[in-house]
Amino acid sequence: MRYLPHVLRRGVDLFTEVVQRDLEGIVAKLKQAPYGLVEGRSPWVKIKNPKYSQGVGRHEQFDGFRGEKRLARRA
Repeated sequence: MRYLPHVLRRGVDLFTEVVQRDLEGIVAKLKQAPYGLVEGRSPWVKIKNPKYSQGVGRHEQFDGFRGEKRLARRA
């Protein structure tokens, strides 16, 4: 993960660069939105690169971990 400074009015250009560099995607929010939760929801959204070369089969690496976390929450 890499933190970048705010990008104003150039989101499409940023995402085009993300796709060209074969990065996974970006996380963004509206400028006026707060950083924290609003009514229990996060203002942040993930914008994934559908052409990301390392994305195939990647979720399978985390399936066991996610299941363990769900079980821990229920206990």
